[in-house]
Amino acid sequence: MDARTRWRIFLVVGVAAPAVMGAGGLLLARLATGQFPDLLRLPSGQAVLAGLAAGGASLALVGLLSKLSDRLEEALRRTGMRAGEEVLRTVGYPLMVVMVTTSAIGEELLFRGGLQSLLGLVPAALLFGFSHGGWMREHRAYAAVAALSGAIFGGVYALTGDLWAPAIGHSVHNVLSTLLLGRHVEVEWRGPVPVVRLVPDEPEETQREEVPRMSFPSPYPPRPTARDLGLVTGHLPPGPQNDICDVPGVRVGHATRVEGEGPLVPGKGPIRTGVTAILPHGGNLFQQKVPAGVFVLNGFGKATGLAQVAELGTLETPILLTNTLSAFRAADALVSYMIERNPEIGVTTGTVNPVVGECNDGYLNDIQGRHVSEEMVRAALEGASTGPVAQGAVGAGTGMVCFGFKGGIGSSSRRVDRYMLGALVVANFGRREDLLIHGVPVGRRLKHYPDEPEAADASPAAGPAPGPEPAPGEEPAPAAEPAPAPDAAPDPDAAAPGEPEQGSVVVVLATDAPLDARQLTRLARRGALGLARVGGSAANGSGDFVLAFSTANRVAHGAGDPLRAVTLLRDDSPIMDDLFRAAVEAVEEAVLNALFTARTVTGRDGHVAHALPVEQVLAWVKQKHPL
Repeated sequence: MDARTRWRIFLVVGVAAPAVMGAGGLLLARLATGQFPDLLRLPSGQAVLAGLAAGGASLALVGLLSKLSDRLEEALRRTGMRAGEEVLRTVGYPLMVVMVTTSAIGEELLFRGGLQSLLGLVPAALLFGFSHGGWMREHRAYAAVAALSGAIFGGVYALTGDLWAPAIGHSVHNVLSTLLLGRHVEVEWRGPVPVVRLVPDEPEETQREEVPRMSFPSPYPPRPTARDLGLVTGHLPPGPQNDICDVPGVRVGHATRVEGEGPLVPGKGPIRTGVTAILPHGGNLFQQKVPAGVFVLNGFGKATGLAQVAELGTLETPILLTNTLSAFRAADALVSYMIERNPEIGVTTGTVNPVVGECNDGYLNDIQGRHVSEEMVRAALEGASTGPVAQGAVGAGTGMVCFGFKGGIGSSSRRVDRYMLGALVVANFGRREDLLIHGVPVGRRLKHYPDEPEAADASPAAGPAPGPEPAPGEEPAPAAEPAPAPDAAPDPDAAAPGEPEQGSVVVVLATDAPLDARQLTRLARRGALGLARVGGSAANGSGDFVLAFSTANRVAHGAGDPLRAVTLLRDDSPIMDDLFRAAVEAVEEAVLNALFTARTVTGRDGHVAHALPVEQVLAWVKQKHPL
C-alpha cells in the first residue's frame, strides 16, 4: 500500500468522518440543551478516572461475553476484528491509534452529547450499536456488544455530566483493542503466578514497508462461471463471492508461467504451469495452526505433508498446489518462507511440515523442466488476497485438463446457518465420455468434439446429422446412427472404448465452523462425493486427495498449558448434516467452474485442450432440467 493511499484513508476515516459526527453532535446538543458540550477545556480528574473505569468496564464486558460464548467470540472475530485487522494492515499502528481516538471523540459527540441529550440513554445506545453494522445479519452480534458498550459510556456521561468521561473511556477501549488486533492473549500458569503473553498473528515483516514483488499473471482471462450463466448447483445458498475466500480470513494467490510454443524440448519448454497458494488466515500459521483433516480417495500422487496432517490434525503452513514434478521445489520454497517468518524452526523448536498438493500437467507443459521457481511461490503467497478467486487456466490450473477439456482452478462456497464453507479444486481428472453436468451425460455427446462439431451443435432431440452428398456413380453413404440422448444408457457393445482416465484432482475445503480434525476428515470424505456427481470415478492413475481445515479453534504452537478447551459442533447437530451437503455441492460446482471458466490452451507439441462448449452444454442441461 503506497503512502498516498494510507494518508487518504486516514483523512477520510480519522479526520473527515469524526468531524462530520462531531458537528452533528454539537448541533443536536444545542437543539436539546440550548448549549454546546464543552470539550475545549482540559478534562477534570474525575472525568479521567470515570473514563478509564468506563473503558476498562467496556473491554471487560466484551472479554467476559466472549469467554461465556465461543459462538459470540467467533462472531466478533469474523466481523469487527476482521475489519479492524484489514485497516491495520493498510495504515499501520501509529495512524490506526490516531484514527480510533478521533473516531471515539466524534462518536461520543454525536451519540452521547447529541442523541443521548435529545432521546435518552437507551435509544442512544441502541442507535450506537446499530451504527456498527446492525443492519447486516452477520454483524448483529458485534452491533449488540457495541450497544452494551454504548450503554456503559452513556451511563458514565449521565453520572458525571462531563462529555470528556465517555470520550476518554471510548478512546481507551478503541486504543487497547487496536493494540490487541492481530495478537492473541495467552495465559500460562507457573505455579500460582499467571504469565500473560501477546502472541502475534502477523509475522514482524508484515509491519514493514511493502517491497515490490514479481508478478506472474495469467494470459488466459476467465470466462463466466456456471452460476453467472444461470446454472445453479444444489440447494444451499452460496457466499457473496461464491468462492473459498467467503470463509473469513482465507486468502488465495496464484502465479502463472506461460512461455514458448512448438515441439517439446525437455527441460526447456514450452511452459504452461503455475502455483496456487491457499492461506487459512492472515497470521503466522506456524504459531497459530488450524485444525485439519485429510481424505485420500486414491493415493496415486506425490503430495507432501499430508501424513502429518492426518496424524496430528493440524495445518501449520499455507497450502500450495502445483504440477507433479514441481511439488518438491515448491515445498522447499515454502520451508524457506516459513523459516524467514519463524527463525526458531529447527533451532529452538521443531521442524515445519510443508503441505503441497500436485497434479500432472504434462500434456500441455514441459513438466520435466520443473519450471515453478521460488520466486513464483513467493509471488503466490505474498499476493494472496481475500478474493474474488481467479479461476480457470491460472496458477496451478494453467496446464490442467479435466474430462478431456481445459480444466484448472475452480471454486465455490455455501452458507450453512451462521457458518461458511468454501471449496477450491485443481481439476485435472476424468474421461470425456463420463462427464455429467446436473445429471446430464453431456460427455457422451461431446466425445469426439471438436473433430465432429455437429456433435456439439446438434440438439439432443435432433436426428442424425446429414452425411455428405455422394459423388456421381457412388452409392449414398449409410445414414449415421443417431447420437444417444443425454439421458440414454450407452450400448456397451457398440461404444468404442475410451482412453484410460489420467490426471488427478486436489480438493481443499475451508470452513469457519468449529470442527476438530476427526470431523474435518468426515467432511473431506463428503467432498469426494462432489467429484462423483460430475463423473469422477477415482481411476487407478488418478491421484484424488481432499484436505479440509477450519479457521475456528486455532492451536497455539508450543503452549505451556497441557490442556486446551475448545467448543465444537455436535456430530448430531442438523448443522453438521448441512455442512456435509455443502461440501458435496461446493465441490461439484467448483469442478464445473473450472470447466466453464477455462479457455482453450495450446501447449507442447501443439497439444490443444479445448474449452468446454458452454452454450451447447447449457442448452442440453436446460432441455432436461429447465433452469
